[in-house]
Amino acid sequence: MQRILGGTRYLVIVPILGLLLAASFFFILGGIGLVRLLIELLVGIIRGDAAHEGAASGTSLAIVEVVEFVHTFLVGTVLYITAAGLYQLFIQEIKFPQWLKIDSTEELETNLIGVTVVVLAVNFMGTVFVRGTENLLQYGAGIALPIAALGLFIGLRAWSNKLEKETVASSEGQESETSRGPASQEAGEE
Repeated sequence: MQRILGGTRYLVIVPILGLLLAASFFFILGGIGLVRLLIELLVGIIRGDAAHEGAASGTSLAIVEVVEFVHTFLVGTVLYITAAGLYQLFIQEIKFPQWLKIDSTEELETNLIGVTVVVLAVNFMGTVFVRGTENLLQYGAGIALPIAALGLFIGLRAWSNKLEKETVASSEGQESETSRGPASQEAGEE
């Protein structure tokens, strides 16, 4: 039974491959779209299209489009981090920078929450550029509440882990004192 369960861990390769393909899709299409946008902007500047009174609105539109590409790259990053984290958890460790090393599902969740908060913030910023102030309070609250909940979740988890470590450390300290026994304590007094 142990051999069967140990072998089933390789089933996680299926979602890993799917996540990597999806991340690649977002990175490649986002990159191509961004390069195309920059070329169009450069051609427009060379032709003198931006020299007219619509230049300010054109710049705002370009900023919105670039922010949308950043959003696309961040979604790809979330997918990539998830794939890499699952691989590290179930298959084997990969030599990554320390911030991308995943040793537990807790670390994977924390990394994903951090990137998700950035994705939500970028999404809000893009909406501010596109819609202006129309329903901005409701939309901002709709994004701020999940961010606050995720922040609270991470904070409570960190606090809980700290308390657990302190409890384990203090109980280990008490065990070492009681394991010495009265004979070793008397010898120490002499």
